[in-house]
Amino acid sequence: MIESSRSGDILELRLARPPVNALNPDLLEALRGAVEAAPGDGVRALILSGGPTVFSAGLDVPYLLTLERDALAASWHSFFECARSIARSPIPVAAAIGGHSPAGGCVLALCCDYRVMAQGPFRIGLNEVEVAWSCPTASSTCCAGSSAPTVPSG
Repeated sequence: MIESSRSGDILELRLARPPVNALNPDLLEALRGAVEAAPGDGVRALILSGGPTVFSAGLDVPYLLTLERDALAASWHSFFECARSIARSPIPVAAAIGGHSPAGGCVLALCCDYRVMAQGPFRIGLNEVEVAWSCPTASSTCCAGSSAPTVPSG
């Protein structure tokens, strides 16, 4: 679910759950474990990436709809613990966003220290904003310190 590629003291963690890297507890726990282990393994910087057209489509909603209340709460806990591990990493984390990144994918990217997104017809954002819902507090906290500088094209 996570593919690792190391170059010197830089480690790339690639989300590998085709077709859209939907976030389920197994993927989130694997990512969290890799992020938390990296500093102890001598890694000095992390790159979080996804697929060539989709960074991550966010939470695996069809999976979540099958869960009972306690399992659903545990899934949300996994998501926010993973996001927290990225945000609190003692080494810099950069998101290499090669494609679409809605919802939970956007939250994970916002938790990174740096974000770079491929040019193209890709979309990134929080679905709640489009329908005028308030974002969960944990998601808003990730967004509070983030800014997305505009890079001129051409």
